[in-house]
Amino acid sequence: MKIAKNEYMSSTGSFLDILRIAFPLICAASSQAVNLYVDRAMLSHYSHEALGASFAGGLTNFTIVCVFVGLVGYTGTFVAQYAGANQPKRIGLCVWQGLYLALLGGAFMATGLLWAKPLFELFGHEKSVMVQEIIYFKILCIGCVFYLMQIALSCFWSGRGKTLIVMGVSLGTMVLNIPFNYMMIFGKWGFPAMGIAGAAWGSILASFFGLLFYIVGFFTPSARRHFNTTRSFFDWELFKRMIRFGLPAGIQLFLDLASFNLFAIILCRYSKDIQGAVSIAFGVNSLSFTPITGIGQTVAIMVGQAIGARNIPLAEKAVKSAMFLTILYTGAMAILFFFFPSFVVAPFVNPSDPNQAETIRLTAPMLKFVAGFLVFDGICVLLFNALRGAGDTKFAMWATTIMSWGILGIPCLILYKLGFSVWVLWGYFVFYVMIVATVFFARYLSKKWTKMRVIEDDL
Repeated sequence: MKIAKNEYMSSTGSFLDILRIAFPLICAASSQAVNLYVDRAMLSHYSHEALGASFAGGLTNFTIVCVFVGLVGYTGTFVAQYAGANQPKRIGLCVWQGLYLALLGGAFMATGLLWAKPLFELFGHEKSVMVQEIIYFKILCIGCVFYLMQIALSCFWSGRGKTLIVMGVSLGTMVLNIPFNYMMIFGKWGFPAMGIAGAAWGSILASFFGLLFYIVGFFTPSARRHFNTTRSFFDWELFKRMIRFGLPAGIQLFLDLASFNLFAIILCRYSKDIQGAVSIAFGVNSLSFTPITGIGQTVAIMVGQAIGARNIPLAEKAVKSAMFLTILYTGAMAILFFFFPSFVVAPFVNPSDPNQAETIRLTAPMLKFVAGFLVFDGICVLLFNALRGAGDTKFAMWATTIMSWGILGIPCLILYKLGFSVWVLWGYFVFYVMIVATVFFARYLSKKWTKMRVIEDDL
C-alpha cells in the first residue's frame, strides 16, 4: 500500500505539480504531433495529392478508431482512482481489461480493408486524391491494434502519475518513425519509393517497437510484485464497469471528431488548393496544441486520484492551476498564428512545386481563424478531462452529440449547400468552439462531478 500512498500524496495541485506530471505527457503528445507534422512535410515534397490525402485519410481513420481510443484510454481513470484509493493490487487487473478492449478495437478496425473504398467515395474528393486516401486509410487500419495496445499499457504508468516512462516510449517511437517514413516514402537505403503508403507503413513499424517497450516494462519484477500484472487477468465485473464508463467517453470522442471530420471534408470539397491548405493549417494546429493535450491528461490523472482519495479541494485546485497554464499558452500561440502565419507555414513550402503557391497563400488566413478558437479549445480540453477523471462521461457524450451535430456538422453542411464561402464556414467553426467551451464550463461549475466515482464505493 505504501507505493500508491506515496505517489498520491506527492500531488498538491500546484502549478509545479501540474508541470511535473504534464511535461512528460506534453513531450509524449508532441512526439505524436511531430510524427504527423514531419509525415505531412515529407509528403508535401513528394506530391501535392499525397499531402491532401494524408490529412483526410488519417483524420478519417483516427475518427473511427476514437470510439476505442476513448474506451481503452479510460483505463487511466480507473488506474488513477485505484492509486488514490490505496489499492495498487487492482491496477494490473485494470490494464489487462484495457488490453482486451484494445484487441477488440484492433479487430474491428482491420475490417476497414473491406469498406474503405465505398466510404471515401462518399466524400466526393478528386479521384487522384481519393485513391491515395484509401491506400493510407487501409494501411493505418491494419496497425490500429498496436496503437490501441500502446494506449492501454501506457495507462499503467500515466494513471499513477509516472509519466516519464510514457515520454520515453513516445520519444523513442518518434525517433524511429522519422527515418522509417523517410526511407519508405522516398525509397532510401534499399527500400522502394512508396509515397503515402510508405508514410503509413513507417508509422506502424515505429508503433510496433513502442509497444514492445511497454510490454517489457509491464512485466518487470517490480510491476509483478506491486501491481499483480501477472496474477490476475480477467474480472468480468471490472470489465463491464470499464465499458460502462469508458464507452460514453469513446462515443463522445468519436462524435466530436466525426463532426470535425465532416467539417474538414466540406472545406476540402471547395478545391484541391483549399484541401492542401486545410491539411497544413490543422497539421500546424495539432502540433501547437499538444501541450494542452498533456495538461488535460494531467488534470484527468490528478482529479481521478483526488476522487479516489475523496479529496475534492485537491481536484479543484489542480483544475485552477491547469486553467491558468492553458490560457497563458494558448494565448501565446494565438498571437503567433495571427500575426506571423508566414513563419508558421515556411516548412511546408516546396519551391520546386509551381502548383503549391495558391495552397500556401490560402493557409495564412486559415491560421488566423485557428488563432480565434485556440483559447476556447484549450478550455474545452481541460474541462472535459476534469469531468472525465471524475467519471462524468455520460454528460460529455450527450452534450457532444447535440452540439457537434446540431450546431456544427449539419449547419455547416447546409451553409455549404447554400453556397456560402469557405471563410464563412471557418468563422462559424470559431463560434461553435466558443459555445462548447461555455457548456463544459457551466457543467464544471455545477459540481455534479464531485459526487462521482468509477471504482468500488467501499474502497
